[in-house]
Amino acid sequence: MYFPVRATATISDGALVALAPDPAHPTGQALCTKGKAAPELVHHRERLLYPLMRTNSKGAVDPGWRRIGWDEALDTSAARLTELAGDHGPESVVFGSASPSTSAMSDSVDWLMRLKRAFGCPNLVASMELCGWGRFPASTYTYGEPVPGVYLPDLDRAGCILYWGYNPSVARLAHATATTAALRRGARLIVVDPRRAGLASKADHWLRVRPGTDAALALAMTHVMIKRGWYDHDFVRRWTNAPLLVRGDDARLMRADEVFAGGDRATTWRGMSPVRVP
Repeated sequence: MYFPVRATATISDGALVALAPDPAHPTGQALCTKGKAAPELVHHRERLLYPLMRTNSKGAVDPGWRRIGWDEALDTSAARLTELAGDHGPESVVFGSASPSTSAMSDSVDWLMRLKRAFGCPNLVASMELCGWGRFPASTYTYGEPVPGVYLPDLDRAGCILYWGYNPSVARLAHATATTAALRRGARLIVVDPRRAGLASKADHWLRVRPGTDAALALAMTHVMIKRGWYDHDFVRRWTNAPLLVRGDDARLMRADEVFAGGDRATTWRGMSPVRVP
């Protein structure tokens, strides 16, 4: 289960003066720099508290910002969007959003998506912070689901942890604190990184690969695992295309009947798709 980090706020005379971790929360043992800077962000003298309208053309030295009310801002935006849709179609508009997990969009991104769909626009551009790439796209590419989501590393019960080009000390504090606790419990840590950054200084094995040589290391490790049988044979045979690639003696594509009983002699595999061959 995914737990967003919860923090404790210190209020003085009605103003936020400090944000601190909440150790009682599953991921509340540490607070990132952005969280610690919350009071500064809230009370910054240049923080926008109301809508502004540009009165001078783009590129002007002075944009000529003018404060307007919320009703005027909404009416102006709606009129302009309607005009663009009428003249060029709704596809001519691109909606943009900051990352919901680290911005005020967290409470309103669903409404933005509803507005985009109701407007008839398929275009969306979004920015993402450093930690988002690790927990969202990387997890999606690896497991098929993002984090936040249903997949999280089981660091609490891990006996060996491998971080490959990943420094949770700056990218994911919840992973860093959980890893530190695992090391105190006796878990071993392997870090693959050209830099000895973050938890690499505590690693049992720091593999200082040269940039661009990750593939060679991955292939070498895979070779050792296959040669020594350090993998789940049944899982690989049933759920991957590894046994369906080439024969070791003549490098021919393996036939289905060479892989499992009752397999079709005329069927082989190329990638993830069955291919009929003569």
